[in-house]
Amino acid sequence: MARKTKLRFSSTQLIFEAALKKGLEAKIISPRFNLIKISFGKKSVFIKGTSFPVNPQPACFVANNKFLTKKVLRSHGITVPKSWLVRTPAEAREIVLSKNLFPCVLKPIRGAHGNRVFVNIESARELNEILPQIFTRSGKKNVLLEEYVKGKDYRLLVIGNKVSAATERIPAHVVGDGKSNLRQLAKKFNQNPLVGKKYEKPLCRIRLDKETKRILKKVGKKLSYIPKEGETVFLRQNANISTGGISKDATNEVDNELKKMAIRAAKALGMVITGVDIIYDQPSKQMHVLELNDCPGIDIHHFPTIGKSRQVADDIIDYLLREKMLTCA
Repeated sequence: MARKTKLRFSSTQLIFEAALKKGLEAKIISPRFNLIKISFGKKSVFIKGTSFPVNPQPACFVANNKFLTKKVLRSHGITVPKSWLVRTPAEAREIVLSKNLFPCVLKPIRGAHGNRVFVNIESARELNEILPQIFTRSGKKNVLLEEYVKGKDYRLLVIGNKVSAATERIPAHVVGDGKSNLRQLAKKFNQNPLVGKKYEKPLCRIRLDKETKRILKKVGKKLSYIPKEGETVFLRQNANISTGGISKDATNEVDNELKKMAIRAAKALGMVITGVDIIYDQPSKQMHVLELNDCPGIDIHHFPTIGKSRQVADDIIDYLLREKMLTCA
């Protein structure tokens, strides 16, 4: 049995420790690249990060392209936000203005962790301010333009034919104490021992940047604003944990139809272990699948900011054993 060693990312560490706990042989091949090898009998599998050998390569390719993901999901009758692939600022501006597509969303077709995702763009002025931030160099570039849909943001972890856990992701925010300004409250959040610089811990730092200022400007606030005691002020509108969001376990709360939709979306792409992001509007019962993740962070299920811990790493190892990915030859 391998000696326990720390990996860079907590999600990979959880998989590693779950394998050891179940009596499997687990070896860290590269801490830097989060590559581990798990063996049982004469069979072994490599796991990089949370990328699993049960997911076919073509399915992962589609999942890594948000535009293609939506095309495939739409072809299976799954509701997704209306979207357009745009290659220049002029093309994006023309579609938004001609279709009066406010509010809207701009994001790269590839990428993760909420990087350069701009949500709820409500005016031509906002659009013009954001375009240079997403089209960062001259020439054509693939950018996804979407309609903005309202609702709670859920991440559902699908393992085979079931949802192992569901988490509500809440955008980065602070709660006032009546004395500290927004900048000071964000600094206090970032000092939480559960907050890491990248993904070695369950929470990530709140970044105070142009996007923060855009969100605050919408509500007439600046970073110098001192919120009242108990007042919640949102600093982001995308709910990614990587941009300072928090997680709330919702495994027992989400509607069964939401779980069925997550499984259906995974099957549409051919993904076996995946994180499915869904926006769900409770009053209208409308659900929109945003994307699927071939390397889903699982630490948010083990260490939710609010609610019960879900031992999904155990579920993943159990699935690999059950499907004979790990078994005596």
